Parts: sequence; C-alpha cells; structure tokens
Amino acid sequence: MKKRSCDRFSIPGTVLYYKVMPGFFGRGAYSDNYYPVLNMSRGGALFLCDQRFEAGTVLLVKLMIPQNDREIELRADVRWIAKNPEQSYRYRTGIAFSAYGSGKKQNPEQVLDLLKQVEAQANFH
Repeated sequence: MKKRSCDRFSIPGTVLYYKVMPGFFGRGAYSDNYYPVLNMSRGGALFLCDQRFEAGTVLLVKLMIPQNDREIELRADVRWIAKNPEQSYRYRTGIAFSAYGSGKKQNPEQVLDLLKQVEAQANFH
C-alpha cells in the first residue's frame, strides 16, 4: 500500500459541496447539502456523505473552511468509499485532488498555495 505524501490535518467545521463531472463542461449544480470533512491534506480529503460513489468518479468540490473568507474549488477523484460506522451519514468517502498546474484537468497552483496556508494554520493551533 502506498503511503500518503501529505500529512492529514483536521479543521473542525470544514464542509464541502460537490458535483459529479463531467456534466456539461462542469456547469451542473452543486449538491444542495454540505458534507462534513473529517480530515484533509494538500492531496485529498475524507468526508461524510449519503451518496455511494464508484472509485474513479470525478468530482468538482467546493471546500468551505472556517475562518477562511474564500471557497476553495478543486477537481478530485474518488479513491475509496466505506460504510460509516456512525449513524449521521451512510458513507465515508476518500478523494484525491487532481494534480496542480496550468493544464486543463489540473487544479490551479494558487489553490495549492492556499491549502498550504490552511495546513500551516491547522498545525499552528
């Protein structure tokens, strides 16, 4: 099993919205509900939801991080899904963020810089 290259951190109150890609050029609507993020890193996130995705499903996610005045929009793909042992949501979903760069299917490098700042704040507290 491959080790993660980024350390995970948790910021209580972080949530995300998602939409399944490709849609019509990514123009579909985001989920009506937001879902709690259990932990995240520069490379991905673990969140709770009620929808069962297949591994490989491409999502566009919008992260809402407390004390951050911006929404962070990222392209990601579902890596794994498991039943949630708690009763709040049905599934735990692990996603990996797409690579950062200037390519068509990449996340902007500014987003990586923002995630580095969020990580530093999380590790400082």
